[in-house]
Amino acid sequence: MNRTDASRNLAPGGYVELQDVDVIMGSDDGTLKEDHTMYKWCRLLDEAAGKFNRSFERTTNFKDMLKEVGFVDVVETRYKWPTNHWPKDKKYKELGQWNNVNAASALEALTMAPFTRGLGWSREEVEVFLVQLRQDWNNPKIHAYWPICVTYAKKPEA
Repeated sequence: MNRTDASRNLAPGGYVELQDVDVIMGSDDGTLKEDHTMYKWCRLLDEAAGKFNRSFERTTNFKDMLKEVGFVDVVETRYKWPTNHWPKDKKYKELGQWNNVNAASALEALTMAPFTRGLGWSREEVEVFLVQLRQDWNNPKIHAYWPICVTYAKKPEA
């Protein structure tokens, strides 16, 4: 995002809202480790995006970014979307199941071009990596989640 475009295209008193997932997954209990394929995937995806000059913006920066360009009344809300059915809480367990189904159909599409074009991997290398990634993704002993951030702010009246 060009940090000034949102302000330039809003009337005074107008609001902007940013919603995004952080490319680096979280785990509150340390069960997602740096040697897990899932963690490596996050880092490699971020690295590949950088090769195209399309680095992922950390959602932890959204609030400060909006303040830096003059927005006021900045509100940030964070969510955790589990990668599978690992949570004990019924609501998050179901969310994890849905998230897992969505990921199952998207992982190859999210990975193939960045890894082959950005990192120079062969299709076969990516396919082997995806097998390992899916094993982690489906492992309920890895308590990983996507950090989701929703941030909104107001353009000053004058």
